[in-house]
Amino acid sequence: MTKPKQLTASILAALATSALPALAADGSHGGDWCRLLTEDLGSPIYSNDDAMLIQAVKFFGRAQVQFASTDIDGVNGVDDSETFDEVRRFRLGTQVQLLKHFKLKANANFVSDGKPKGGSRDFGYQSLDVALVSFDAGALLGGGALDGVNVSVGRHKVTMSNEVHTSSKKIKTVERSAVANKVYPARLSGITLEKSKDNFSGTLGVFSTEDTPELSGETDGLALYANGSWELQSGDSLIADFLYNDAHGTPDNEVGLYEWAVALAYLTEKNGWDILLQGTLGDNGDDGAGERGGNFWGFVAMASRDLTDKIEAVVRYSYQGADEAEGIATNSRYLRRNHDADVGGGRGDQHHSIYAGLNYYACGHNAKIMTGIELETLDTAGGDVDALTLWLALRTYF
Repeated sequence: MTKPKQLTASILAALATSALPALAADGSHGGDWCRLLTEDLGSPIYSNDDAMLIQAVKFFGRAQVQFASTDIDGVNGVDDSETFDEVRRFRLGTQVQLLKHFKLKANANFVSDGKPKGGSRDFGYQSLDVALVSFDAGALLGGGALDGVNVSVGRHKVTMSNEVHTSSKKIKTVERSAVANKVYPARLSGITLEKSKDNFSGTLGVFSTEDTPELSGETDGLALYANGSWELQSGDSLIADFLYNDAHGTPDNEVGLYEWAVALAYLTEKNGWDILLQGTLGDNGDDGAGERGGNFWGFVAMASRDLTDKIEAVVRYSYQGADEAEGIATNSRYLRRNHDADVGGGRGDQHHSIYAGLNYYACGHNAKIMTGIELETLDTAGGDVDALTLWLALRTYF
């Protein structure tokens, strides 16, 4: 390990060991700050089931800050070490229950942090995260075939892969795997139909492929989505996601989606470990894609376990591969951010990653400290890239 890396490791360890006792002390003296997050701020500011117009109003938000130090062995010896700090997310939103059957949910991003890319950190409204109007079609229209069908219209988070099904408020690693982010689309505007019955729940969706920070009004390019989740008799879960992009190879594919992808996940618990096994397969398409076209695939195995009532250990291995020389990419954070190493653009045809971390839950997921170390290797067209990254993240929400 290089001297800069040793120094950064010492700094991160010192931050973690000094912060954890302080948070524990706060929680031990009545836990007022924790109740503020989970009950006071997290509860509706208004609730009246008998009201004709508005039945409930609540506000919510999240703030996520992270630090990282990465040591990169680049192509042909072009190496570098760099440290980063980033306001990862800052979102505020509201949810309103109205007219008995309708729910309005909207939240927005209030930071654009370009510092890790050599830019500026700007606070203030940036874009919509999600903006949805939802209703129970059966209750509104009188049941029948629509009984139990929930309809949502607006700007969606499209949950391709189980890691994406898990909110950033509750993910167990500082960043999702590159495998998950490969199939995770940008926010898309459209409509979904969701229904649950017995041990199954399913979702169908149609979305515009227009690239916009707000709601889309175009339907020239469409992405078609389907999801199914099964609760097995053993208590395990099976989740399948599929997305097809009919605008691939046309100017209407503004969000840069692949042609199609499928993701399968299996969740189980063994000897106190929560285990995720996840596989993906897809086609980048060949229309003008060149070395970024062809098929791609990936695999993730993640296990987590509570060591105490507040400390959790997590380990993750991920692999992704592709037919073409630049068919897959690493996460942008932080292997291919603003540094002087040659990482081949962060693209290649094989990528391995091993992550190990400890999470401290000062107030459940509402306030936690996440630490981790990640080792990854990427096969690029010009040669191999290896990187070691240390992570420290502060996550809170209400």
